[in-house]
Amino acid sequence: MFSEEFEKTKLPSIIGRVTTELPPLPKACQPRPEGWWREYPHSLWIIDRGREPTTYELLHDFIVGKAMTNPLAISIGSAPPSRLVLFEVTHPSRGVEYARIFLNPTDVMEGPSEEEPDVVVRIGYYDLVAVLCGEIPPFNPLYEGRVEIVGNTVAAIDLLCDMVEATNGREAAPESSTPIPRPVMWPLGHP
Repeated sequence: MFSEEFEKTKLPSIIGRVTTELPPLPKACQPRPEGWWREYPHSLWIIDRGREPTTYELLHDFIVGKAMTNPLAISIGSAPPSRLVLFEVTHPSRGVEYARIFLNPTDVMEGPSEEEPDVVVRIGYYDLVAVLCGEIPPFNPLYEGRVEIVGNTVAAIDLLCDMVEATNGREAAPESSTPIPRPVMWPLGHP
C-alpha cells in the first residue's frame, strides 16, 4: 500500500516528449537586412566594402578592428601554444566559406587549411556574426545544436569563449587570466 503511494509521487524516469526540432533562431542569429554592417556599432570595426563581408573579411575585421584594441584579448590570443582554428561557415546564399585563424602569432587567412587544424568550427554565418558582435554568448549556438566543434575543444574555448568575451568587454575574474574562470589544472592554452 505504501509502496503504491510512493510510486505515484516519483517523477517519470524518461522524457515525456522527445523531439528533433531545433529551438527557434534568436533574432540576432537570423539573416540581417542589407547594409547591417554599416550600422552602429558594427560600423566601428567592420570595413564597408559595399557588400556584406565574407567570413574571412568578417574575422579579419574582428581581429584587426576589435580584438587588437583590447589588451586582455591580445593576452589571451598570444598565450602559448600556437593554435590553428578552421572555420567552416555556412552562409544562406553563398554556401560554405572557409577561413582560419592562427593564434600566437595572430593571423587570419582565407580558405581551407593546408595544415591540420587544432579545431574545426562549423557554424552558420549569422550565428558567427551574433557571437563576434557580442549579441549572444559564444556557446549559445553550440548548446542549441547549431554549431559543431571538432578537435581540440580547449583551443576553441580559448578563441570562441575567452577571446571573444574579452573583446566584447567582459573582464577577467579576480585571480584569473581569462574572462571565464577555469580550474587551476586547466590553464589558458592547455593542449
